[in-house]
Amino acid sequence: MHTRLSLGVAAVVLLATFAIATFALHFVKSSMRASIASEEFARVDAIADAIDQKFGSRRILLQTFSGSVEAQDFQGTAALQTFVEKHPSLRQAFDNVAFLDMDGNLVANLNGAQAIGKVNVKDRPYFQQTVASRTGLVSEPYRNRLNGLAQVAITEPVFDSTGQVRFVISGAINLKDRSVLGTLADVKFGKTGYLFVTTVDGIVVDHPNASRILNHVQPNGSGGDAQILRAMAGFQGSSEGVNEAGVPSLYAFDRMVQANWIVGAMYPRSEAFASINAIERGAWIGALALALCAGALTLAVVRRQLTPLAELHRHMQSTQQAPSGGDEGTPVAQRRYAADEIGDLSRTFDELMEQRRAIERSLAHSEAQVRIIADSIPAMVSHVDASLRYTFVNAHVRALHRGNGPLVGRLMPDVRGPADFAVVEPHFMRALAGETVILEKSGDPALGIGDRTFKAHYIPDLDAQGRVCGVFSMTFDITEEVNIRRALSEQETRLRDVTDSIPALVGYFDRQQNCHFANIRARQMAGLGEKSALQGTTLRSALGRTIYSQLKPYLPVMFSGKKVRFPVRAPLHGRQGYFQVNLIPDKNLRGEVVGFYLMSFNITALKEAELRQAESELRLRAITDNMPALITYIDREEKITFANATSREWLGLDPAQVLGRHVQEVSGREVYVSRQPMLARALAGERVEFEARMQRAGSERITQVIYVPDVRADGVTHGIFSLALDITALKVVEHKLIELARLDTLTGLPNRLAFNEYLPDAVLRSQLTGHAMALMFLDIDHFKAINDTMGHAVGDAVLSEYARRLQGCVRGTDMVARLAGDEFVLVLEGLGTPEAAAIVAEKIVDRVHTPPFVVDGQRVDVTTSIGIAFHRASGSSATAEELLARADVALYNAKAAGRDRFAFFMQSGGSHSGSPTRLEH
Repeated sequence: MHTRLSLGVAAVVLLATFAIATFALHFVKSSMRASIASEEFARVDAIADAIDQKFGSRRILLQTFSGSVEAQDFQGTAALQTFVEKHPSLRQAFDNVAFLDMDGNLVANLNGAQAIGKVNVKDRPYFQQTVASRTGLVSEPYRNRLNGLAQVAITEPVFDSTGQVRFVISGAINLKDRSVLGTLADVKFGKTGYLFVTTVDGIVVDHPNASRILNHVQPNGSGGDAQILRAMAGFQGSSEGVNEAGVPSLYAFDRMVQANWIVGAMYPRSEAFASINAIERGAWIGALALALCAGALTLAVVRRQLTPLAELHRHMQSTQQAPSGGDEGTPVAQRRYAADEIGDLSRTFDELMEQRRAIERSLAHSEAQVRIIADSIPAMVSHVDASLRYTFVNAHVRALHRGNGPLVGRLMPDVRGPADFAVVEPHFMRALAGETVILEKSGDPALGIGDRTFKAHYIPDLDAQGRVCGVFSMTFDITEEVNIRRALSEQETRLRDVTDSIPALVGYFDRQQNCHFANIRARQMAGLGEKSALQGTTLRSALGRTIYSQLKPYLPVMFSGKKVRFPVRAPLHGRQGYFQVNLIPDKNLRGEVVGFYLMSFNITALKEAELRQAESELRLRAITDNMPALITYIDREEKITFANATSREWLGLDPAQVLGRHVQEVSGREVYVSRQPMLARALAGERVEFEARMQRAGSERITQVIYVPDVRADGVTHGIFSLALDITALKVVEHKLIELARLDTLTGLPNRLAFNEYLPDAVLRSQLTGHAMALMFLDIDHFKAINDTMGHAVGDAVLSEYARRLQGCVRGTDMVARLAGDEFVLVLEGLGTPEAAAIVAEKIVDRVHTPPFVVDGQRVDVTTSIGIAFHRASGSSATAEELLARADVALYNAKAAGRDRFAFFMQSGGSHSGSPTRLEH
C-alpha cells in the first residue's frame, strides 16, 4: 500500500504540474495570438483610413476645380486647354487631369495638347457611370492604353447653364504613386508577410507580385485564397487560414469607404507565432524537469512519512464504532489530535463524518422542499408502487380524501373505493405494463366534484434496469378547457349559419383539391344535399368542367401563397352569367399553403352595367380624340384614368399605356414637382389655369393647362379634368416681340433696356465668383460733325460699321450695347487685373481708326474715346448705377485729354467719394 500510495502521489504531482503548465501556456498563447491579430488589423485599418483620406481630399479638389470651370462657362475647347495649363498645382495630386466631352473624346489635358483628339474613353465604365449618375466617382483600376501603367481615375461632371453634363473631368492617379499606394510595397509583416489591395470584385489593385496587379484573385478559374474570397463576401477583421501556396497564415482585412476596396495583410503563421512556439518549447522542457524532480522528492518523503498510517487506521475504526454525536444541535465531544500529518488526516476524517451527518440533515430538508413544490402544483400528484400502495401524495390529494386519514402506505382500492377504483384500474394496469396513459374523465360525485372534468396522466416509474416499479399520477382540472371547446363548437355552428346566409358560394379545399367545407349554395351547385357528406367531392366535380377550366390557370399562383381574384363565365338561367371568383390561400405557422378558401359572387348585373358604360365611354372617346387638345382625368391618388388620342402625339404614349399610371411616372419627376401645388389646389376644389412647357423627342411645346375639379353631388372632389391647349405659335410671336423691344434696329446690338437688365446681374456674378469686371463707356469723336456735314445716312452707316468693329474686338461672352446716338457700352467679366481691360480698350481704339471708314465711296476718319470703370469683387460694393457714372466720368476725362484714347476712373486718396482723376493711355 505504501508503494502504491507513494507512486500515486508522484503521479498526481506530475499530472498537476503538466496541467498547470498546459493551462498557463494556453492562456499565454491565446493572449499573444489575440494581441498579434489585433495589431495586424490595427495596421491594416490605419492604412485603409490613410488611403481613404487621400482619395477624399482629391475628390474635394476635383469638385472645387469643376465649380471654377462651370463659373467660367468656356465656349471653346482651346480656352479650356489654356485654363487647365494655368493650374499646374493639380500635378501634386494627379498624374494627369483631362477634360472629356460627351462622346468620350479628350478635349483638354494637363499633360499638354499633343493627345487632344487622339484619345477616346467612351467605352470606359467610369466615364459611362459618371455621365449616367451625373456625379463623381472613384473608378475601378485599369491599365492606361498609352503607357501601360496601372491607374485609377477620379471623375467629376461639369454642368452647363441648363444643368446638363457638358464635360467630364478625369483625374488619373498612378497606383504606384508614392503619395497614394506606392509605399504599400514597403510594408512588411514578419519576413515574408505582405500587404495587398483588391476590389470587392476580386481585381488586384496592389500586390508585392507586380504580375498580379489588375488580374483576378482567382486566375484560370482556380479556387483562389479562401480568406480573400471571404473578405470579398463582406468579412472584416482578423482570421486564420491557408493561402494558395498551402502556407498557414494570419489574415487581416478592412474596407475602404471612398473606393470600396479591400485592404488585406498576409502574415505567415510560422513567423507570426515564432516567439510563442519558442516560449512553449521552453515551458514544456522546464515543466517536465520540474515535475520529475518534484515527483522523485515526493516519492522519497511520502514513503518515510507513511509509517504512522496504522495508527490512523485504528483511529478510524474507533471513530466509526463511537456514537454519532447525538441529535442535530448536540455538540460532539472534542478530541485531541497529534500535531503531524496523521493528526491532520484524523481531524479531516472527523470533519468529513460531521459533514456527512449535515448532508443527511440537508437531504431531509430538501425532501421537505420537494413536498412543498408538489403541494403548490395546480394538480393532484401521487405515486404508487407496483402493488398499488401509495408512497407519496401531495396536498391536493390529501384535501380530496381528507376524511380518510393518512394515505401513504395504504392501498389505492381502499382509499378511492371500489366504484372509483374500477374506473381507473385498467389504466393503471396499462401504466404498470410500461405504457404512458392519458385520459379525460368526470369527477366522482361522492367526493363533491361530479360537475368537474379532469385530465389524468399515468406515467410508469422505471428503475435503472428499465423495470416498472410504480406509477406517477398527475391529474389536472380541465373543466374550463372543456367549456371553451364547447363554446368553439357552438361558434362553428353559428359560422356555418352565417356562411349559408352569404349571397355567395363558399368552400374550403386542401392541397389535393378535396372539399372539406361548403356552404349551402356551394352544396346546391355541386348537386349535394344539405346533410350529404363531402368525402370524395373535389374542386373539379363541384364546379364542373367549364368553370374549372377557367379557374385552373390561377391555382399555381394561389399555391405560391398569393390571393387571386378573377372573373369566370357560365350559363345562368338561359343567358350568359358572370361570376367573381376569389382564391385565398390557407397558411400554417411556417408559411406553407395547406389549403385554400374559394368564394364566388354573381356579378352578372354589374358586368352588364359595365358593358353599357363602356359603350358610353366609346362615344366620349370618339369626341375627345378628335379635339386639338390633350385631355386627361386624374383621380384623388393622382393617377391618370382617362387620356385622349392626343397623348400619342404629345407624350409619345398610347392612351392605354397612360391609364393607371401616376402623374409623376408619365410626366417625369421635375415636371411633377412643378405642378404639384396646382394639383393640390385643384383637388381642393379650385379651378386652376397656368402655362407649362413640354419637351418630347427633341421638340418643345408650350401649353395652356386648365385643371377643372370634379366636384360631385356629395360635395367631394373626386378628381380633376385636365385640358392642355397648344399655344406654342402664340408664344413664339410674343417672344419675338419681346426680343425686338430689347434690340437696337440699326446696329443689331442690345439696346438700353437690355443693358439695364444685364449690368446688375454682371455685378452680382462678380461678387459671387470673386472675379473682377470692367464697364466701358464709348462714343464716336465728333460724330455730330459727321452727321451735319455728310448726312444722317452716312452717320447711320458709320454707327453700323463702328458696332461691327467693336464686336470684333471682344469675346463672344462680353456684352456690347448701344445706349443712344453714338453712345455705346461694353461689359467685360472674369478679369484679373486692370491691364486686361486696358488691352481690350487699346485694341478697340486701334481697330476703329485703322483702316479708315469708307461709306458710299467716301473716306470717313473715325476715332473713339473710352471711359473705363474697373470693379474688383473684394473690397468694393459699387452698384450698377455707380459703375455707369464712373465710366461716364472716365469718358469725360478721355475726351478732355484729347480724344482717340481711353482713361480709367480713379478714386483720389482711395475714397469712393473723392474727386476723379484720370489715367490716360
